[in-house]
Amino acid sequence: MKNFIYTFMLTACLSSCTTQQTSRTIGPTEGQQAMIDRKYGMFLHFGMNTYLNTEWSDGSAPASTYNPPIDIAQQAAEWVKNAKTAGMRSIVLTTKHHDGFCLWDSKYTDYDIANPSITHKYDIVKAVSEACKKENIAFSIYYSLWDRHEPVYKDADPYKYILFMKNQLKELMTQYGTVSELWFDGAWDRKVENWYLQEIYDYVKQLQPSCQISTNWTIGKRPVDMQEGDSIVYFPSDFRLWDPFLPVKDDPKIYTYKGKKYYLPYECTQTISVLGNWFAHPEDSTVRDLEELEEIFRISTANDNCLLLNIPPGTDGRQNPQAIRRINELASFLGIENGAPFPENPPRMMSLTEQAVAQANGILNNDTLHHGPQYAIDSDVSTAWTGDSLSTLDIHLKPDTPFKEVAIIIGKGSITKYTLQYSTNNEWKDLYHETIDPQKQPHSFMGYGFITISLKEQIQANLLRLKIEESNGKPSVYSIRLK
Repeated sequence: MKNFIYTFMLTACLSSCTTQQTSRTIGPTEGQQAMIDRKYGMFLHFGMNTYLNTEWSDGSAPASTYNPPIDIAQQAAEWVKNAKTAGMRSIVLTTKHHDGFCLWDSKYTDYDIANPSITHKYDIVKAVSEACKKENIAFSIYYSLWDRHEPVYKDADPYKYILFMKNQLKELMTQYGTVSELWFDGAWDRKVENWYLQEIYDYVKQLQPSCQISTNWTIGKRPVDMQEGDSIVYFPSDFRLWDPFLPVKDDPKIYTYKGKKYYLPYECTQTISVLGNWFAHPEDSTVRDLEELEEIFRISTANDNCLLLNIPPGTDGRQNPQAIRRINELASFLGIENGAPFPENPPRMMSLTEQAVAQANGILNNDTLHHGPQYAIDSDVSTAWTGDSLSTLDIHLKPDTPFKEVAIIIGKGSITKYTLQYSTNNEWKDLYHETIDPQKQPHSFMGYGFITISLKEQIQANLLRLKIEESNGKPSVYSIRLK
């Protein structure tokens, strides 16, 4: 009996140790490692929304709305050259957004670049994929599952649209060479089981075995809530997506589906636009600061993760020149121009708020994890400090921090009156006071309001205070940056 008990306990121990060892040693596949090694790429949002000057459209606009210039093919090749010069290793192109308009000539819809009503019918997928091959950059595809134009999408039988999708995916996977990633979006519009993801995954892998596939909102929760062992909602997936959040410092990698463990790196997507716009808009020429981009790069590419930086072309096919200059500055600072190796220990460029400490006398629902004051001074404009009615936010800076400009991103309409103060040697002084008309304030699709305060002279302070004097009851600050 003793021998039986000993044997049982030994077997259980070995089983437990094996499970723990598997959890510790499970790592990236060959395809995942190639993606991890690429590390840094450019996201390209271009299509119908570019010409509608919107972020989302419903598929009802006529195809003729898409009106690219005659040199759009040359411009598309230039996007890839810009990425290469800036040290990026991959391109992800939005081949079809939620509106259903296709940037290639699809046999299964006339809502595409070959529509008779379009003057310049050049295949954008072809132009970008060929340029990627020439520049030795990985070519990847964004494809929206949600299709607001295609009639079969609304059929009572959801599988009919799956057949439509597979036909289009076959075109994309067989006509444009190697596709390194397939980026699905818009899955929220249907129940998970109605996407037949396993069938689609297997189908794509037959055509492109090394293609890494994922669906946005992979784990069903934002990075700050992800824990090792969480279930994969959109299975199967080769990596995780939850745009546009940054990963956490100790980002977990092991996730499960039906009891089996999977290693999933995280691909972070960020916009070059301060306002968080994905498509180009004439009224939004904002570009993130160099030190902010360096911080985003460092956080996003640590711990086997990747960064996609979105730099959208405008209606003339050209990318914002200031944005291109900025990514080239980043490449120069990191020493990665034209595909030079990534440094093992990247240099750091500290922003004025990177080592600051934020405190607040009010936090929504006392939920520091999701609404804490530190979110107001991180580089993730998806996260925000959310206060409680008339709260106060204090930012403790390094002694005598100099600045001449304050840029604040708030939740649109969440703050309508505020005062900005600063302190040096415990002496408080008013810096700026404003009453905001939400209807006149610049804002974006992401629901951000934007405030820029240019001071007449440089200020030196060790404490900055934002006093909320009027709000909608939930004042939110996504970002405060000092320049």
